[in-house]
Amino acid sequence: MKRVLLLLGLVLSLVALGIPICPDRVPDEQVAKPVATPEEFVDVGEKKDVTIRFERELTVNEIENFRRQGIYFDEDPKHIGDVYLARASDVALEYLERNPIFERAEPLKRSFYQLPRDVSAGETFTNLTWNIKDGQGLNLTGKDIMIADLDTGIQWRHPDFLFPDGGEYSWFDVSINWVFDNGTDGIDTNGDLSISAKEKLYSIDTDNNSVFDMEYDWLWMDNGSSIGVIDDGDSFFIVNDTNSDGNFDSGDTLVGLKTPKTKYIVHKPSGSIQVWDRDVNLTSSTYYDTDGHGTGVAGILNGGHLGFSRQFVGMAPDAELMAINIFGSDGLSVEEGLIWARDHGADVVLIEVGSWTYDFLDGSSNAEAMIDSLTEQGIPVIVPAGNLGGAKRHTDTAITGNVTLTEQFGAPTGTGIGTFYITLLCDQLLDNAKVNITEPTSSGSLTHQISLGSGYNSWSSISTPNVTIWAFVANSTKPGNHMIAIAISGTIEDTQLWSVDIQIQTTGHIHFYISDDATSWSGGAYWNTSTNTHLITWPSTADTAISVASYMSRNLWIPGYGQIAPYSAVGPRIDGTPKISVAAPGGWDIVSAWSNDSAWASWMTGKGGLPLYPRFGGYQLFSGTSAAGPHVAGAAALVLQLDITRNLRMKDIIEASAYQDIYTGNLARYPAIQNSTVWGYGKLNACAAVEEVMQYPVINDLLHSPSSPEYNDTVTVTANVSNADYVGIHWTTNNWTTGYDANMTFTNGLYVFDIPEYPYGTRVDYKITPVNTSALMNPEQSSWYTVGDMTPPIIDLFAHNASSSVFDNTSVHVSVLVSEPPGSSGIDSVVLEVSVDNWVTLTTTVMVSNGTHYEGTIQPHTYPATVTFRVAVNDSAGNSKASSEVTYTIEESGSTTTTTTSTTTTTTTTTDTSTTTTSDTDTTGPGSTTPTIGITDWIRENMLVMLGAAFAVFIIVLIMVVRRR
Repeated sequence: MKRVLLLLGLVLSLVALGIPICPDRVPDEQVAKPVATPEEFVDVGEKKDVTIRFERELTVNEIENFRRQGIYFDEDPKHIGDVYLARASDVALEYLERNPIFERAEPLKRSFYQLPRDVSAGETFTNLTWNIKDGQGLNLTGKDIMIADLDTGIQWRHPDFLFPDGGEYSWFDVSINWVFDNGTDGIDTNGDLSISAKEKLYSIDTDNNSVFDMEYDWLWMDNGSSIGVIDDGDSFFIVNDTNSDGNFDSGDTLVGLKTPKTKYIVHKPSGSIQVWDRDVNLTSSTYYDTDGHGTGVAGILNGGHLGFSRQFVGMAPDAELMAINIFGSDGLSVEEGLIWARDHGADVVLIEVGSWTYDFLDGSSNAEAMIDSLTEQGIPVIVPAGNLGGAKRHTDTAITGNVTLTEQFGAPTGTGIGTFYITLLCDQLLDNAKVNITEPTSSGSLTHQISLGSGYNSWSSISTPNVTIWAFVANSTKPGNHMIAIAISGTIEDTQLWSVDIQIQTTGHIHFYISDDATSWSGGAYWNTSTNTHLITWPSTADTAISVASYMSRNLWIPGYGQIAPYSAVGPRIDGTPKISVAAPGGWDIVSAWSNDSAWASWMTGKGGLPLYPRFGGYQLFSGTSAAGPHVAGAAALVLQLDITRNLRMKDIIEASAYQDIYTGNLARYPAIQNSTVWGYGKLNACAAVEEVMQYPVINDLLHSPSSPEYNDTVTVTANVSNADYVGIHWTTNNWTTGYDANMTFTNGLYVFDIPEYPYGTRVDYKITPVNTSALMNPEQSSWYTVGDMTPPIIDLFAHNASSSVFDNTSVHVSVLVSEPPGSSGIDSVVLEVSVDNWVTLTTTVMVSNGTHYEGTIQPHTYPATVTFRVAVNDSAGNSKASSEVTYTIEESGSTTTTTTSTTTTTTTTTDTSTTTTSDTDTTGPGSTTPTIGITDWIRENMLVMLGAAFAVFIIVLIMVVRRR
């Protein structure tokens, strides 16, 4: 038995000797397991158009990854800032919510847009603005400025929208009676001294008085494809009243209207964007403004002709237009329209739409985020505030926790309403809200407990005998704003009041909004008890949008001239922000271009003695805050013609230049916060806005020298500034946590200031603020630099103990003294570089500091070899300095007596080096170094061998002892 045990022990020892040595092996339980991957994504369901907001703009790889997860971007992804257009299923969007950079997804198409009606060009002092010259000596008329109008499109053939660049002509008085004879006189285009059928001139009698009035009427030449009717081939003319007598007579000339002011018409028939481009295919356009709203807005923006005795001229008559349709089955979404406008050169964007249903109304939506991004990029965005004033579409009240609150609503009899759209916004969480709808019927009331879907647009529904009720609860991305959305569709009782009951857990404040599927701004669904506040509609609620109210510019209607329009939306925004910037004219009293593709409102005919008749090239009354909007957009175009660099401050300029009168009362003056949620800062003053810009100091150039300063440089900032009383400079080295202020010195026509030197790596941000004490605001321009270090380290002393030859058992010790000036990047590494093949390959050893200098050792080399070494010093900025090279040969120990003496070398010439490093443990090949292994390392690495050997010895001894016994 003893022998068996002994034999077993011997076998085990032999096994131990055969175990491979792996000192760095990690036990299985410590080996990192592969990270579990999420379950494979499977995309199902209908793909919907959405906008998706992320925490930041996406990388190319992230876009590709999201595509694999069912988020379908265009091949060239469309986005403004961090908001992207995409197509995705509900399943894909739910999966996307797990991603940490996802913020919000919204449906692209909105079903509840309303057109804010309002147009007026009066009382904005624009007539004075037209007399001001720009830098090229041209009158301010909006020339070369592109305005994008997101609206219903335009009837581009209306003569108001053709530039007067078709040449100047004398007209042929056939009867020689010194007056124009309609259909007889004409222009002798072929020089045969007679007027043919296609040379005859006809008038468009827009004021219906059978007399040609050059202030309103048009002349046209019937040279198109159809004789006797106006078609796309005909030519239009206006009168140049050369003798300024106000009459059209034989001494006057005619000016041809030729180039369309409309650069683009954009719509989306059959789901694909269609562009009608003036330079490509506009004359073949099949798009018609059947609503007429966009044509009316365009008339205020850039309609008419300046300098030709025309009565109706838009704010910026020489501006160009992008007419982007966002309504109807062939309309783009607002988000798509914004991207298209940005991508095609819009200088100003006007959004002629308003919505208050299923919006948070706090600036948090994706479209509002896109507006803010455009503003930051220098494209001002103007949005009418909406026409909810007095419409009874809103009510608000305090709500007590765990106490039921009831609000009643109704539908006017005979309006044909089939759906109520209701939105509740509260400053308290609504996730656990209890909501009932009480439905009136002919036999009594029915109360329905509604079910709330969780998440924006995630509807849950219940069905009743008469109606179906959908609802969801959602939270804004801005804190303190929560929504319940309700839709009631079916047979709507319109002779009795409905009610909504809500109970929440905490006390707060709640707002109720309502609209319907049959009416627009007013005259439809209403709250029985309403409040006339918090009426600004989406997307005018965007943080940086210029929100515009509307006031009356004539005495055609009550309340009359100068006063706020009764339907003009009133602030504040849902979060208390006043929001309204200014008010502009528009109270069913603005005369603007009419699209004869749209229906004619018969009540307009001749209203107030104005030339309002259904004629091609005729005019209409236009109203609502969307008429006020183009006044501001046109004023912005005039400002930008004068100084395109004012785009980033347009909102400030419009607000600072507003005027006040007896109708506005005393209002806060910019830059104080508005104290009026009705007027904002007052009424639009285009001339004052331009004059404000003229008083602006202009920063022509700003630079610093040296452009890439180092740690020992004083940086000179030089500014070329005009129209300033003085220029302040401000700088910081800690991201404006603290800073320094001074005034620049005016020297030789330039403003100059020296920023002191700073250590390597310091980022210095600076900005200049030119000040004109006559201006209400002053510009500022920022720049920055990071202090660099392009100076290599200094090698003060280089010493070693190598002579011309060294024995193969001798180590060479090297030391070096290096330094960097104060403020520089500092020494990063000191490396001993050694080569035995004339630098084809090299080994490196990091030298170690002993507190005063750096030391390193070259290990013995085998005979024969020629060893070359040097020291490379690197600083933290990436600069390098190399010592001189030292070469010695290797001798066999004992063959020749060689004396090794200490040698000190002071380096006088240096070279910046770029080295290729090979492993310093390579022991193959002649001349390479052999790594030294310490006894401790050897014991650690061979521990198992030693234990096995010891155990075997023990067994052998044990066997011998047993045998002796």
